[in-house]
This record gives sequence, C-alpha cells and structure tokens, in this order.
Amino acid sequence: MSSRHPLISIVTPCLNGRLFIEEAIQSVLDQDYSEFEHIIVDGGSTDGTLEIIRKYPHLRVISEPDRGLYDALNKGVRLSNGDIIGHLNCDDLYEKRVFGEVSGRFATSPEIDAVCGGVEVFECDDRGDKRIIAQYMRPQDLELSVESVTLGPAITNARFFRRKVHERIGLYNTRFRIAADREFLIRAALAGTESVGMQTVLYHYRVHPQSLTFHRDSPHRLRMLDEFLEIAEAQMRTNGKRVWEEPFCRKWHARTTAEATLRALREKKYKLALSYAKRGRGDTPAWPITFIKVLLRRVMTGKSH
Repeated sequence: MSSRHPLISIVTPCLNGRLFIEEAIQSVLDQDYSEFEHIIVDGGSTDGTLEIIRKYPHLRVISEPDRGLYDALNKGVRLSNGDIIGHLNCDDLYEKRVFGEVSGRFATSPEIDAVCGGVEVFECDDRGDKRIIAQYMRPQDLELSVESVTLGPAITNARFFRRKVHERIGLYNTRFRIAADREFLIRAALAGTESVGMQTVLYHYRVHPQSLTFHRDSPHRLRMLDEFLEIAEAQMRTNGKRVWEEPFCRKWHARTTAEATLRALREKKYKLALSYAKRGRGDTPAWPITFIKVLLRRVMTGKSH
C-alpha cells in the first residue's frame, strides 16, 4: 500500500439498525477514495439488518453477541488492516468525497496521528426532510485536548486515528457503556497525540428517538452523565498533587452535575437531584453559579426550538 494512499478502515457497530444502515454503507461508497475497508460488527440483529448488509459483498461482517457498542468497536479495530481507522455509527453518515482529503492530511504530515473534521447534527421529519440542529467546526471544536474533549462537543466519530494510537494507548474501556469514547479521547490527549483539524463538514450525526445520547428524551441520558462524572472524578483524584488537566475536568464535573440535577428534576427524581447537587457543590463551592448558567442555557435552548 502506498504511503500516499494508506488503507482506511471504517468500523461500524450495529444492532438492529435496519432503518439507517444502508445509508451509512452508501456514505462510505460515496467517497473519492478506493483504498478502504468497511467492517460491520453486528451484535446479532433480528430486524432484517443482516439481509441488507448481505447485499454489499465488499463489506467485512462479523455477527455475534457482544457486550455493547464499545466491545463491538474494539472487535472491529482488532480485525482491521488499515493504518488509518475511523468509526461510523450505523445511523450516521460521512460527508461525500472527504476520505481523499483525510488521507492527504496524513500523507503530507507524517508527524500527526489524528485528523478531525467538522460535524453536522441533523434530524428528519415524517416526510424525510432534513433539518440541521447543530454544527461543530470551529478550530477549538476540532482540537484534541483535554479542554476540547471535556468542555467541548468531543465529536468522536469525525476523528480518524493512525493505528499506532490504539497500539500506544489501548482500545475503548468497555466498563463505560456510553462514555467510553470520551475516556478514550482524554487518554489520547494526555498521551500527546498530535492532531490537525479540517474546517469542513466530515460527519453527520442523526438524531432520532433511538439515539443513544443525542436525543433529548433518551432514556440513557442520566447514565451517560453518571459515566462522565466517574471519568472526571478519576482525573481529579490526584492526592493533592496538582496536574494540568485537573481544572478542565473540575469544570466539566461542575457542569455535568448541574445537567444531571436538572435531568433528575425533570424526571421527578428529587432525592437523586439533591444528591447530584451535593456532589457538585462538594467539589466546586461556586457550583450554584454553574447550575444557574446551565439552567438559563436550557431555558433559552427550549425557546429557540
């Protein structure tokens, strides 16, 4: 394989993704780059997903029970052959004709280990019309730093990594069922992974009722916030030793406890809400100010929709 045209491995975890999987597959085929492999790691779909997948002989497919999204991703990374690895959710899409630029960034900068592109978050109405909800492509959104992946949008799936990053820092920690990508990005940032940004949309996240994290009514929201808190607290436990990443994780912790408090109140779990508030105030004396800011942002966001 030419160093200017390295093999790109795309790993797609999937379980009962019949509604969207074909669009995801097609978005990889719609690239301007022929040196790729697309690996589907299916957790044992029963809704017709596998019948759709079988229509595409270029796919590498394994279908067997797994222990969740990140176990599936780890399987795919281990199976992959590419020097560059990307992750595509079965309900999302890549922008057309972007792999060539991603490959070019790696080829012209041998010292970099990651490339991050911009993101659009979208939803479709009952007629199939697309509506853009959010866009992340500012330079600070595309950074790979502890600050950007804790206080920013993280946009994990718009990032491509050289294989050696996984070899150096490991795969996803499957203890985290929802937030393992954040924990991985923090490890990558702490390891000094060199990354560059592409200020153009590379990835499209789809919002729908079954979305694991993006949908505001997702039943997994509190679990995700709990995992964020566990990850933040692990970085804050320094036994009195000052570390440079602690202020970012502490601010992330304060914001997350505020969001969890509001979520618990919304679900009428008042004792749980109080426990989140105490957890936030215990680590950040000025936590009430953070809570008010998060509350006001939620109110304004609600009005804008």
